[in-house]
Amino acid sequence: MLIEYILIVIGVLAIGFLIAPLGLGGGILYVPLFHYVGGWEIDQRLIIVSLLLSAITSYGSGIEHRKKSYVDDELTGIALWGAIPGALLGVFFVMITGNQFKSIFKILSIVVVGFVIFKMTNRMIKEQSNSIVERDVQLGKMTSLTGFGGFLSSVMAIGAGMIYVPAMKFFGNLETRKSIGSSLNIMMIVVPFAIVAHFMLLNNYQISQLKDEILFLAILVVANFVGSKTGAILGFKFFDEKILIKVFIGVLSLTWINYLIDLIM
Repeated sequence: MLIEYILIVIGVLAIGFLIAPLGLGGGILYVPLFHYVGGWEIDQRLIIVSLLLSAITSYGSGIEHRKKSYVDDELTGIALWGAIPGALLGVFFVMITGNQFKSIFKILSIVVVGFVIFKMTNRMIKEQSNSIVERDVQLGKMTSLTGFGGFLSSVMAIGAGMIYVPAMKFFGNLETRKSIGSSLNIMMIVVPFAIVAHFMLLNNYQISQLKDEILFLAILVVANFVGSKTGAILGFKFFDEKILIKVFIGVLSLTWINYLIDLIM
């Protein structure tokens, strides 16, 4: 158990550091970490812990992006009208799927992550072939997509940056860094809603398990905050926008392969 705990702490620190500059919460990687390394079941207890760490990542990196003015508060506020209801709807979906949730989770992860990879790669290729890309702000599409992101946040235990970043970039017409900063600030508000809603549905045994892990969770929160804050600061210095997008797609691709192998086996 001690070795597993150490590996998870190191993993959370590393994920926070690597994910923070990309506008992701890290849940897409925290869930596999706890599930495969720690042996945790994919249930609402794991969802809450993953969302908690995603929230810490978003705060650690989001604050740094706000300091640099890499946030569009107006579009972020509009996006929340979709993201918050979507998150609450996602909690309800987890509740009604019951025992089938684990299988649904993995299939949904493969479909959604694969689609996001395809769309972002396609957009990146198009932008490279055209030096100037003019787009109008499409608030309806942006809000609808962030609503879907909120839903996935609750269902997949993620911050949903993989949805928010493309929504803000392609439909909000924001530059990459502002899309990332806005994504993180959406998560800073939406994820706590999802955590509270999920916590209200825990049974007594799951609550007892979380209480037993309280010291371990506190260590993870500190490690995550340090990793995400450090990652965001260094990301400003060493990552330009093109590199950020490529790393973003790379991380999602590795995650997609991981879930695909797990589902097949």
